[in-house]
Amino acid sequence: MADHDDQSRKALQDLEKLKDEGNLLHAPKLKTKSKTVTGHFMAKDVDPSDKIEVWGTRIGRILSLIALVALVIWLANFLQSN
Repeated sequence: MADHDDQSRKALQDLEKLKDEGNLLHAPKLKTKSKTVTGHFMAKDVDPSDKIEVWGTRIGRILSLIALVALVIWLANFLQSN
């Protein structure tokens, strides 16, 4: 009986964890991806106690996004002119 209760408790904890992470099948994929992208650009994966590293990572990632957009625009203009 105790083994069954432990399994049930573990299963409920796993479901709660999945719900918090947004990985259940009924969760919208776009919402999950937007959280991932937002977390990436907000530097959620670096040490939050080091403010310089956090801001440096944010600035670097935003500048790389701007450079990517500029290169895509340039490439589109280049291909249209030929």
